[in-house]
Amino acid sequence: MINLREVSRQELQALKRLREPGNDALVKLLQDQFEGAKSKLVHAGETVSIHRLQGRAEAFEDLLKAVEESADALKGA
Repeated sequence: MINLREVSRQELQALKRLREPGNDALVKLLQDQFEGAKSKLVHAGETVSIHRLQGRAEAFEDLLKAVEESADALKGA
């Protein structure tokens, strides 16, 4: 998980800007990658593949969550 209390104000603002209308395509790409990793995870059979896909999905999920929570974190900063 990305601890938003440990990132700089500049980094928080960059995450918040991803929510602006012009950046929809990038957020959609991240969401699609997250969903793709989850889908592959359902069908993965090897332990190594499962662990790798879990890490990939978690990374995308953390980034998407940080984008969503960045506005609130900026208010508290």
